[in-house]
Formats: sequence, C-alpha cells, structure tokens
Amino acid sequence: MSGDTLILNADGMPVSVLPVSSLLWQDSIKSMWLGSVRVLAHYDDWTVHSPRIEMKVPSVVITERYVRTTRQVRFTVSNIFLRDEYRCQYCSKTFPESQLTLDHVKPRSFGGRSSWENLTSACSPCNNKRGNDYRINPMIKPYKPSYYEMVDRRRKFPLEVPHESWVEYLMWPEENIIVKPRRHGKLVL
Repeated sequence: MSGDTLILNADGMPVSVLPVSSLLWQDSIKSMWLGSVRVLAHYDDWTVHSPRIEMKVPSVVITERYVRTTRQVRFTVSNIFLRDEYRCQYCSKTFPESQLTLDHVKPRSFGGRSSWENLTSACSPCNNKRGNDYRINPMIKPYKPSYYEMVDRRRKFPLEVPHESWVEYLMWPEENIIVKPRRHGKLVL
C-alpha cells in the first residue's frame, strides 16, 4: 500500500481494488482544498499545519464526481502470481511472492512470448528442473483472468491498511485485513 488515504468513487466503492486505490496524504489534502473530494474519516493522531492552519490528515475520502475506471487487469508479475494463487504450477506448493518465478510454458528459445497465456508461476527448483523441456506442462493452463475473478482472488489474501477507518469501506473479509498504523504526529506543510 503506497498511499495514506483511501479514495472512494462517488458511489462509495474504492476507485480500484487491484491495487486498492489510495492517495498520498499531500494529494488528499490538495484534492480536498480543490473541492474534488470530501473527507469521510481522519487520522486521530496525525495533523499537519502551516503558519495559519492546523488540520487532521484524511484517512478516507470520496470523490465528488464519479470517476470512470477500466476494469482491465494489468499484465504484471504480481498479477500472474495472484492469478495462480501463489502456487507453483508444477509441484502445487504455495510460496510467498518473493520465492516464485515466472516460467514460459512455451520457452522463449522456441519462440514463446511473455503473455497471460504463456506465463505461469513456478518455484525456482521446478523452473530450473523444467528448463526448456516444453513437454512438461503446468497443472493449469495459463489464461487471461477477468477483473472480477482477480478481485475475488485478491480478497482471499491478507491486506495491510494504515487505519481502521478503511475497513468498513473495503468490503474485504475482516479476517484478511491487517491494520498496521503508521507513526505520524505533527507535520509542517
């Protein structure tokens, strides 16, 4: 999670779930002053001040106008691992993302391309063992997932958020939300 403030669309839903839409605190304050968002919740222990103003930092904001978003899944390494549920497609074991590699089902040396349909998750030992042997196939044939399938998959895994105010707006299973507050205090604008 890179941002400090959860941003919801005018309909009350997060603008994005892959990744969860958030803003840096500076951008949330700027958007508030420009009138493009309304604050729904603040951090209790985090204030910023200038010579004339002191204010709490927003933890959740909602857009004043509905923002049209695309429901496309970006082609990224992390999304391939998520599609495969962090499971090696050769030995079926689950791994942390840091211990997974990408494997080209049709090896690059045989003209295989980097695409949803040709990349799969593999642990290093299985990937090394397979090498360029195109006769060894993954358990599940790689495919391009839908946005909604990926959202459902993402909700199965823990999500770390910086404030408890995010929980009610995310529609995430509560057992998969980890509230990990950041240290704040007073900041000077």
